[in-house]
Amino acid sequence: MKFFTFPDQNQSLVKHPVAMLKLAFRSLPVAVARSNVRYARKYATEGTLKSVFTSTPLGQDSTVETNIKSDTNRLAKTLSKFWEKVSVGHDGATGAYQIQLDGKTIKTPLGFPMELPGTKKQLAYLISHEWANLPDLKIKTHSLPLTSITARAIDLTNCHQGKDVDPDLVTKVGNLQDIKHNMLRYFDTDTCLILATHKEYHGKLRQKQDELYMALIKEFEDFFTVYGKKHNLLPSADYRVKIEYLDCETDGLRGNEQNAITQKIVLHWMDQLSMYDLVALEKAILTSKSFLCGASLLRSNCSDTETMKDLYQVNKSGVDDYFHKTIEEIVELGNLETIFQTEEWGEVEDTHDVDKVDWLRNLTAAALLCH
Repeated sequence: MKFFTFPDQNQSLVKHPVAMLKLAFRSLPVAVARSNVRYARKYATEGTLKSVFTSTPLGQDSTVETNIKSDTNRLAKTLSKFWEKVSVGHDGATGAYQIQLDGKTIKTPLGFPMELPGTKKQLAYLISHEWANLPDLKIKTHSLPLTSITARAIDLTNCHQGKDVDPDLVTKVGNLQDIKHNMLRYFDTDTCLILATHKEYHGKLRQKQDELYMALIKEFEDFFTVYGKKHNLLPSADYRVKIEYLDCETDGLRGNEQNAITQKIVLHWMDQLSMYDLVALEKAILTSKSFLCGASLLRSNCSDTETMKDLYQVNKSGVDDYFHKTIEEIVELGNLETIFQTEEWGEVEDTHDVDKVDWLRNLTAAALLCH
């Protein structure tokens, strides 16, 4: 059970005393059951790998030294405008696009040029639009979502595919296999794999979960089965991938874990992702706390026809049959319990509305990155 998060606890108890009591006592068994899941999510990002998923709003890993001379680091420190003109450069030889301030290419938090491949022309101009439309004063740290997520993709690319790269930078930006394994942990504690009891919200929440989540589970079971068969990852010809989920009505106090075969297939699938798609998946998973929501975003926003057919729609016979979810539908999937909470108890000002905007901003940025 996801409880309300109040910005001021004393004020919230006065403003919502009945709601707090009902939430605390009526749903206690389910809340206890799901505490294991919340603990697992916390554990998944603790330890030496925690920095992989903890980054500043400007895309800089929290462990990265901020004394590297780059435009993103300078803006993160000063939060003030220091340029006059924003432009997009184009390298005719390589086809790459550079984001430039006053004629000089922007550098990422790790000091690499903000240079995008020729296939990302639209993204390059959208990033330049971000910088061109920042206000002169009171720049907010969330004002550059596309710059942030793109910078992470560029830093990861240069650290893992470049030559003569400082190993300390690799440590700071994250090891690719560690990043993938950490994302895989969210598959065990996936928001879309936790079903409420039939009593919650008079059965309406469970009814909606059965409608949305079970269809999503079936779709991805079919998707990963076909993908596994295509790459000879199944133990037998008739094997079907089964995604494990937690039913709070019957399963009681237990955790949830995908079996070894499913994990192997999913990791193999992630190994095929481009760096940009991998970072988009990371952002979507962290926002929604759902691997299935993240994978849905990738499958719905790829613009390359061959990649779509060979990697994201392998279980579909044609374009008309392609699996697709809009950003709004993904927000609903990952935020379903909160939606029911606000319908019954009301929306907490400056909390739920801010969260929704944050979801839309992050998921839209991820969608544009992999487009």
